[in-house]
Amino acid sequence: MSDITIVTAYFDIGRGNWNNSERGNNKYINYFKFWARIKNNLIVYTTKEFANEILSIRKDFGLEEKTKVIIVDDYRAFDRDLYNRIEKVMNNDISKTFHKDIKRPESWNVDYNYVVMLKWYCIEDVISKKYINNNSMIAWLDFGFNHGGKDGLINEEDFNFLWEYNFSNKIHLFTHQKIDVNIPIFEIVRNMDVYIRGNIMVAYVDLWRDFILLAKESMLSLLRCGLCDDDQTIELMAYYERPELFEIHDVDTWYDGLKLFGGEHFIERKKEYKKNKKYKLYKKKAKAYKFNGSYKKAIRYYIKYYKEKYLHFN
Repeated sequence: MSDITIVTAYFDIGRGNWNNSERGNNKYINYFKFWARIKNNLIVYTTKEFANEILSIRKDFGLEEKTKVIIVDDYRAFDRDLYNRIEKVMNNDISKTFHKDIKRPESWNVDYNYVVMLKWYCIEDVISKKYINNNSMIAWLDFGFNHGGKDGLINEEDFNFLWEYNFSNKIHLFTHQKIDVNIPIFEIVRNMDVYIRGNIMVAYVDLWRDFILLAKESMLSLLRCGLCDDDQTIELMAYYERPELFEIHDVDTWYDGLKLFGGEHFIERKKEYKKNKKYKLYKKKAKAYKFNGSYKKAIRYYIKYYKEKYLHFN
């Protein structure tokens, strides 16, 4: 089994003050506390105001020696040029309204799109500062992973284990929906579709070096086109550029990247029956065929879409 070092980060971008969000700092600290008893070596990037509390949580679980908290005075200092580029693009009303839903933060919040990019910068810092060995495996895990049980892993005691798994020598990403290479990136940005779950990523150090370069170049490519999006689109673009470096896992939930790969003991919330949502896939296929000029196929899938969405009953 490979030794996995977990890297995460938390920076306050004022989310608790957003009109459509209830995720303030205290809530995120509690989200972290839910999974913080995991026995792996953990490196956390954060500001001074949260550092002691984060370390104290790990200390309460007897994991102080396996925890490194890196204090960041100003998260914008990771890459001020990138921040300024994102700000310039996102302050353009044409770019903002290009997105289907301008209420979502990836449409309007500069700090959000910048901070979710910092996962690659934090891991780059871990590698360059030699906080781990060159043959180590690094897993990025979002600070709010599993949202305190809301995502479906309901027993915090289940995190009291050493996460190990024999991952192959690839960059491991976990899908939200099956990747459709026929849909261009600008259409994904416009429709705000999610293909890759950005809350968990796993790779050996050498491949992280490649991934970091791909992620940075992907974001710059978007910005040069006058567009911006969050980390999940960046991961997809990186995969498109060098698919041979990646292993894509089609999974059903936000936590499956952990549960199905070393965390099989986790207890899940009982799944309730939900209406079949194939209609979403039908609509995407219809749009893709329409874009490619295959109008007969597009009409066929639009018909399936309307039948499934409006005529399907449980």
